[in-house]
Amino acid sequence: MRTVVLRFFDVLRAWLAAIEDVLLPRGCAGCDKPDEVLCPSCASLFGHAYPKALPGDAGCCYGCSWYRGAVRQAILNWKDHGDEECDRAFALVLADLALKVVAQESPYSRTRSLALIPAPSSPSSMHRRGRWQTLPLVRLMARRLDSLGFSVVTKPVLKLEGVHGKSVQASSAQSRSRRIEGHVRVIEDLKGDDSLFIVVDDIVTTGATMGQCISALRAAGARNVIGLALACTPNRDE
Repeated sequence: MRTVVLRFFDVLRAWLAAIEDVLLPRGCAGCDKPDEVLCPSCASLFGHAYPKALPGDAGCCYGCSWYRGAVRQAILNWKDHGDEECDRAFALVLADLALKVVAQESPYSRTRSLALIPAPSSPSSMHRRGRWQTLPLVRLMARRLDSLGFSVVTKPVLKLEGVHGKSVQASSAQSRSRRIEGHVRVIEDLKGDDSLFIVVDDIVTTGATMGQCISALRAAGARNVIGLALACTPNRDE
């Protein structure tokens, strides 16, 4: 009897989903083109490897795109409006970015062992959105990169604790850095691990959060660390 009931609810969910697709067909997250999660035109906007300087001695990170126009709209729909169907599309462009960076950066060109680190979210952010936004991205990235011959692990080892307010409320690199300084914690000893650690975030604005993450990983023993993001806010000269 229980099996029959479960099958009934599975059929009902599929039926309701089909009705929703008819009554409320989805559009591209970036431009609302019908029947697309991310249309080819918008997806092409994520096909770059833009460097972004980070504060202090954290070096630089790389973005798939600049945070503006259709890119901004797509990320906001995914991040703040629950468009989880974008997970796969975004993971694929981030995996492609990882391949580009590994290939063009001579210290990493022979690297085959990767550790993917989701950038941390505050407990309030995870409660508000119902999940750790970057965690499904790194898991899907791992599948893609593993299929290309890399040895890949996901390591959700960064925690953000004791941070109040939204990051967008801090308007400068210094204020953002002060907001999270000392609040990024690594929960695992990484000494002796020769993997290339890749921190994955959605948006890099001033670079303060990414810089703190990279510094924390280095302090925990990670020797090779880079940062990747779906998009970066361009500097004035970019």
